[in-house]
Amino acid sequence: MFKKDLIEKCLALYRSLISLEEVMPIPVDNPKPPRIGDLRRIQLFPPVYVILAEEEDFYSEKLYKAIVFTEDLELGWLKETTPVLKLDSIKTILVGLPIQVWLEESFLHKFSLRLGTLHSEDWTKLIEYVEHTEIPQTLQGEYIRLVAERFKPYNVESLIKHLEKIKFYEVYAEAEILQLPSKVAESLKEYEFQKAASSKNVFKGKNFLAIVETHPDQAKLILYLPQEYIGKTISLWLKGQKVFEGELKKDKIVIEHLPKLVDYSFLEGEIDVQV
Repeated sequence: MFKKDLIEKCLALYRSLISLEEVMPIPVDNPKPPRIGDLRRIQLFPPVYVILAEEEDFYSEKLYKAIVFTEDLELGWLKETTPVLKLDSIKTILVGLPIQVWLEESFLHKFSLRLGTLHSEDWTKLIEYVEHTEIPQTLQGEYIRLVAERFKPYNVESLIKHLEKIKFYEVYAEAEILQLPSKVAESLKEYEFQKAASSKNVFKGKNFLAIVETHPDQAKLILYLPQEYIGKTISLWLKGQKVFEGELKKDKIVIEHLPKLVDYSFLEGEIDVQV
């Protein structure tokens, strides 16, 4: 649809603009609380847009799954089914990107402006587009990865804050469930009587975020992986032992039957995800 030289110029311009970006977005005047279906503009430069498609609510703490949109039509449009939104109120056309991120309620309230609301059937179609569209190895794909990179500080920070605030996190509806191999579980029992030095249960790796969830009879290890890994073959290692290898079908993995221990801080640096 767009010529390669035009796409190259637009990508070069985008790179130059984001190199000037401030670390934090700009707070909005008269902020409005986020809600499902919102189309919101996050006050970065250049701005980015999100539609809030899912909400997790635990003890009044909220986290939103957001689908990303952009003004850069030449860089974001991938195919005939690419979502397009025409905003007459601000004379702007947006296209949807195959990216979804988790953002905290307080972040959205402070740093994003509500522009409108979509009906549930509309954001359901958007989710389908995101989940069934791979990021291509093209100039557009390079752009999409740059946009995703801009979200990393806010996406990861939102996850860590939210997971540290709640005791349990229900993920079974949209997670790949794995049973921890008995051989690996047995090797972890050497930590059974280790004293809890830091009581740390949230771990950040180069390509994942993990949390240990404890229950009366067992513990679970929950991993959040980049959405672009879906459909790719990954291998998951724990303390140098392979726990899983195969095609990733969800961006969350739950590993059940983790031994019940006093402290899990030994997992820092012992979880490895390879693609």
